[in-house]
Amino acid sequence: MDESTPDDPSRSVIQATTRARESDSTRTQNHFVIAKCRRNRDAAVTSNSNENQETSEDFDVEEKILAVSSRSGKLGAAVYTLQTGELFLLDEIVDRPPEFQMFLTLFRQVSPAKILLEGKQGTFASVTRKTVFETGNDTEGRCRLIFLSSKEYSFEACKRRIYSLSLPHEPHHCTEEERIVFLRTVIDFNQTQTVHALGMLLKYLDLNWTNLNMEMQSKPQFLSLRKISLVDIVTIDEDTYRGLQIFSSVSHPSGFKKGVQGSNKEGLSLFHIYSKCSSKVGQRRMRVLMQHPTRDMTTLQQRQDVVAFFMRPQNDSILRNICSSLRFIKNVNTLYNAVLICEMCEVAKNIEFLGQLASCDNNKLYEMALYMNRIIDFDQSKTENKFTVKAGVDPELDMKKQTMASLHGLMSETAKIELQRLPTFIEECTMLYMPHLGYLLGVKAWAQDLTMEQKELPDMKFMFQNNDYIHYKSKGCEELDVMIGDTYPEIVAHETRIMMRLTTLILDNLHTLSSIIDKCAELDCLIAISKVSKEFNFVRPTLTTDKIIDIKQGKHPLHIITCDSFVPNDVTSSLETGLVKILTGPNSSGKSVYMKQIGLIVYLAHIGSFVPAERATVGIISHMYTRIQSTECVATHMSAFLIDLRQMALALQESTSKSLIIIDEFGKGTSEVDGLSLLAACLNTLIFQGENCPHVLLSTHFLNIQEFIVDNPIVRFMRFEHVMEDGEPVFLFRVTEGSADGSFAHQVAAASGIHNGVVQRANEVLKALKNNTLPPANEKITTKLKTFTEIITAELLTEDI
Repeated sequence: MDESTPDDPSRSVIQATTRARESDSTRTQNHFVIAKCRRNRDAAVTSNSNENQETSEDFDVEEKILAVSSRSGKLGAAVYTLQTGELFLLDEIVDRPPEFQMFLTLFRQVSPAKILLEGKQGTFASVTRKTVFETGNDTEGRCRLIFLSSKEYSFEACKRRIYSLSLPHEPHHCTEEERIVFLRTVIDFNQTQTVHALGMLLKYLDLNWTNLNMEMQSKPQFLSLRKISLVDIVTIDEDTYRGLQIFSSVSHPSGFKKGVQGSNKEGLSLFHIYSKCSSKVGQRRMRVLMQHPTRDMTTLQQRQDVVAFFMRPQNDSILRNICSSLRFIKNVNTLYNAVLICEMCEVAKNIEFLGQLASCDNNKLYEMALYMNRIIDFDQSKTENKFTVKAGVDPELDMKKQTMASLHGLMSETAKIELQRLPTFIEECTMLYMPHLGYLLGVKAWAQDLTMEQKELPDMKFMFQNNDYIHYKSKGCEELDVMIGDTYPEIVAHETRIMMRLTTLILDNLHTLSSIIDKCAELDCLIAISKVSKEFNFVRPTLTTDKIIDIKQGKHPLHIITCDSFVPNDVTSSLETGLVKILTGPNSSGKSVYMKQIGLIVYLAHIGSFVPAERATVGIISHMYTRIQSTECVATHMSAFLIDLRQMALALQESTSKSLIIIDEFGKGTSEVDGLSLLAACLNTLIFQGENCPHVLLSTHFLNIQEFIVDNPIVRFMRFEHVMEDGEPVFLFRVTEGSADGSFAHQVAAASGIHNGVVQRANEVLKALKNNTLPPANEKITTKLKTFTEIITAELLTEDI
């Protein structure tokens, strides 16, 4: 999915509107203590019921709702982000059952909090349920699966709901027919699955908006509509991401926080290395970018150009300046810093991606930034937790604020005068303001269980009693009602009107700002890639449409940061040099690391990154499948061998001519004969494809595998070198042509701490098996058996006597 969900400055304004409304409703329900006066005291004591009110920051995790529809092998989907109001549509795409790889890819990229699914979807519903329940502990938080009524959410009902969709960028003052024509230009109604998914999402939001947003009198807002596409994606399954350590999510150790959205941490993984973005939107976009390796040559070359530009030493100053501005791409400062980033990109207009940023229309951003800077008092807004207008913007508002500022002293003086008028047995009084009632005089009850007649005071109108305080309307209160009135609510209402006009201005230019922020997020990702590439001396790979993988002196990107020394190796895979590479060699000689490093180098080339090698030529691939890691789980109800079979079946069924398949020791989970026969059959299935065979890397300890596969020039055998010193193998971690003579399992076992006696006995048994004889008897065991036999025989003879 090549669209991200960036933070909008308008989002800050909209949330400020909500907070202001909530604050207003709270303040209208509670009285405000203005001033208190006691007898024999010269100074009035003031307090404010909102002094200790805490300011809460917005939670950074975005909650997304995903609606999906799948029929006849086609997948459609729609996504809504609750925090930003952004709506995303997936272009209808072919998604073959029973694997539904495109849905799994979409699920990983979106990481939804809720999935909406029509009840009658058969196999697809089962796959969705399995995906949600089995991966819920590994994803960022738990996902809820919601089944919708097929009758209520029928295709026609969903289609009618779309016709009433209102978008901010639609033409103003258009007729209903013109608006429907506009919607048809934005949404392709021929894509029935996408239309069904969008209608389901809109109807669900209409019916459940109060529960989702906790606002009684609002309705869902759609600030933008974007298209997302998976057509160009390199298909990689979840097992491959895990096996290659592209992602490695670690749950929070606390049982209380485990499973909470945003609580997971990233372990040692490729994503952890590349997490060097300066902004939060860039960090989120990096995850999307790494989950969307693309085979679009133009996109990859644009990214490589940007990475190469920022790797040059002469551009370090520009990189630092852009990174310092990217840090603020998250709030209202976005406007200023987005403009600065666009201006700094003008020095590299010849690079297409940076040229697109430099050519953005900044006039609207300048205008919005100017308005916001002149109107909003950011410091005061943060202090009061509401939208606050600067002084000098509106003279009428300034007069109201001056009146409000002088109210404290006026209320204190009024309280002193009222206290003098009250009977002497009253020690203190309080002046307060309540909406709809105006200014009131509060007197603490001077005795318990006062009757209504006892509560009557001269020249005072009894209003009500609240706990120990009795409230009256005095002449001083009536004078304040006439002279001051509802000053505070008028100020809030006045500022709210100004805020709504400012919000309207921002919303009118939201598309421009959103587009620039999206570009800035991607720029942040590419700068992070350039930092990693420069730090570890990566090189730019040559991308081609030819069927070839040619890597010179390649290295594993994770091992080079954890090892002091790493032995690089070459690989060439093509029709001329062989498409199927069968690796043999001793245990712990480096076979798995070698295959993983090839997979990671190919993967990095498909996200636009430079690669750890001396040089590399990578042909664009369409799929990458692996059989590397068997992740066992009780919830899967599958053994380790069954998981291996499932991974191999997926590779055989879904791979194409331009795919990469990595198989590490398949068949080891069952008997040697069965495992060897299965491995040979799978290999022959791929080899029989001839020129259409995908790139295959396979490691095995079945050293006689060559006897069971067809003789074909696309198959090449490779082994890892070693030398013998004092009867022990020393691994050189260098790959060469040919087959290995043995696995040296016993030597590796001895080096791993297995007792020498056990290893020696294993050697004796192995030698006997090779000679088809029985192994020599173990004298220690036979001696013990003979002793126990003699004792038992003697006891039996004694009993007989």
